[in-house]
Amino acid sequence: MSRKFRSKRSVEVFKLNKILIFLILVLVTFLLSFNYLYKYLTKNISEIEIIDILLNKTSDKLYPKTGISFLINYAFGINLGLQKKQELPVIEEVEEKIDVEESEPLIYIYNTHQTEEYKKINNASYSITPTVFHASLIFQTKLKQYEINSVVEKNNIKEILDINSWNYRNSYKASKMLAENALSENSSIKYIIDLHRDSIPENVGNVLINNKKYARMMIVLGTGHDGYNDNLEFATRINNYLKEFDEGITRGIDIKKNSGIYNQDLSSNALLIEVGGQYNDIESVANSLEVLASIYKKVIDEDNEKKEI
Repeated sequence: MSRKFRSKRSVEVFKLNKILIFLILVLVTFLLSFNYLYKYLTKNISEIEIIDILLNKTSDKLYPKTGISFLINYAFGINLGLQKKQELPVIEEVEEKIDVEESEPLIYIYNTHQTEEYKKINNASYSITPTVFHASLIFQTKLKQYEINSVVEKNNIKEILDINSWNYRNSYKASKMLAENALSENSSIKYIIDLHRDSIPENVGNVLINNKKYARMMIVLGTGHDGYNDNLEFATRINNYLKEFDEGITRGIDIKKNSGIYNQDLSSNALLIEVGGQYNDIESVANSLEVLASIYKKVIDEDNEKKEI
């Protein structure tokens, strides 16, 4: 083979390699841009839309991973009619609207530890990590089905900690400030619930009842205040109704002797309720909150009957 021929072939191979490298770079850039665009569009979801998803509803801001049709539809604004609403098999359909009326609330729902997370949801349409705050919003919709108005605390506990240079241990101090403010602004509030998520093994947090999964619940009581016995009486009523539904759904009442108040000095009807653990999915949590809402309906009706006597 002549030197001239080898030289010509080397030049062709070099050009081919340059083309391949260029195509690889273009492909990598495309994939990175596509991934960024997808994450950007799916990230901008409001809390209300998240609850819509968790309650098995659809949202226009959720985009399924439909390959090139996604890029054409949302990057270039060309609608090919390929977009389909996704079936979200998370929680059974709920007819009530998410924007629950909060006027004259009877129940105040808050989360001292707002960032406690449940099992992450991943499918082709979205990726969400539900928290106890989302559980509170779901509980609010469940209560509304029983015509019980409630208010969910939406102020950020962490911001209060940061402003006052408090550490995480002062979370109850921060949440008490918000609770006191809510009580002062809403004289209609008669019941207070601090919803939490426990840190427990999966088999401890889950229970199957009639082939339906539930998050097991536990009531936590602090003994460090004078009204403890009144809180215990109310907690016992709630726990007895839980056991009446099914013994397996409750982990009982955890009495923290010689320590803790957990803001339960605010009201004799103030409770801290742990709903499931870190391995519970939001469906099991919602199922349990449905049960809890029905129990509060019974308790409220009983209390109203006592007033009429």
